[in-house]
Amino acid sequence: MTEPTHELQQPSVRPRTRLSIIVRLLTAVLLLGGLIGAGWIGLQWEPVLLPVRVVSIDGEMHGLSREALQQTISKEITGGILTQNLATLRARVQALPWVEQATTRRIWPDRIQVRVREHSALARWNENGLVTEDGVVFRPSDGRLPAGLARLGAADDEQAPEVVNRFLDWGSRLLALGLIVDGVQRDARGDWSIELLGGTDVLLGTDEVEQRLERLIAAYSQIEAIGIPTRLDLRYANGLAVRWLPVGNSAGGPKRIAAN
Repeated sequence: MTEPTHELQQPSVRPRTRLSIIVRLLTAVLLLGGLIGAGWIGLQWEPVLLPVRVVSIDGEMHGLSREALQQTISKEITGGILTQNLATLRARVQALPWVEQATTRRIWPDRIQVRVREHSALARWNENGLVTEDGVVFRPSDGRLPAGLARLGAADDEQAPEVVNRFLDWGSRLLALGLIVDGVQRDARGDWSIELLGGTDVLLGTDEVEQRLERLIAAYSQIEAIGIPTRLDLRYANGLAVRWLPVGNSAGGPKRIAAN
């Protein structure tokens, strides 16, 4: 005896239900298109309706050219007060050579404030750069360097923090002897040298530079009692060589002074 079979039939979608779905989809598409269109129109008209009318620049500027800063800002003001990209503007300003830090913010209804803080140059660095007390090297785009700064240098910029630290340390120790450090250099071989104000060169070599500097400090009273040195060479195991400033017609040749 065969069992009766049951067929499952899918309920048919009524024409009204189908029409309702189509209407809803068309409505959603129209709404989405309207929002996109309104957004596009808003982006096009926002700079006209809500323009940036004022850009204020705050901060002390000594090395930074205000004209160069204004030109940089003018090139980046492309939107209105709402759509202006402040992150890009800040990055462009902070990329200027003298700028250590830059901040930007909107001030309703039509003003953008740019605040800058300059690097403080401690000394000149190599031929065309400047260096801060933290060992940050920067190079003014106009090539102008302040006068009267000490001269520091090394084979590459990565050595700047070490050179700056030596300059500050050696400068304070030699100042106690009445000597002013006008420059510190480390050449490509790693040799250290000091230039004193007045033109005296101090050669410390590569190794044991701290001990050699202490040797100079200990012996300087003897050196000063003899005459004015123009070159002090401490690259010796137990002494130093001195070249003197000529007195009268006599040449100031090198002389050895034994270490104490």
